[in-house]
Amino acid sequence: MSLALLPTTPDVSRTPRVLLTDPAGLFATLAALRLPRGFYVICGSAALYIRGLRARLGDLDVLATGPAWDIVTTLDAPRPALSGHGLVIHHPHAAIEFVDRWTPGWDTTRLITSADLIDGLPFMRLGDVLAWKQVARRPKDLPDIAAVNRLRRAWTGPHPAVLGRRWAA
Repeated sequence: MSLALLPTTPDVSRTPRVLLTDPAGLFATLAALRLPRGFYVICGSAALYIRGLRARLGDLDVLATGPAWDIVTTLDAPRPALSGHGLVIHHPHAAIEFVDRWTPGWDTTRLITSADLIDGLPFMRLGDVLAWKQVARRPKDLPDIAAVNRLRRAWTGPHPAVLGRRWAA
């Protein structure tokens, strides 16, 4: 009697499944890098886009440290950021920018550890995005600030019964 081996199936785990979509496939491209959780966070306007507060997504800004940064350095050599704060790496085939620190005054570790996990990807908390955009206050930030403030008003009143209870601001 011989042992028959069961047929093997192809390894479909190579490409992580991401339900988040964007026209350029940026979320899928980022997920394919398999950056280790707890060492990166998606910052900036993507955190608004994913929550439906922005209609378009131009690029991803990703803050990466430790082993995640090590993986990213295989894409390209780090260069000084245009802001003069830290290092930046541009993905060679997608509109994804990786930085080793956020803007001055922001605790990198806190931004990463406090991230909201959405479909397996870590996003900067909405309150942090709002605080950062209020400080930066560039012309392109003003519609984003207004969108977050509209959401805050929807959560806190004047008609909180729509959501069934008052939400903390």
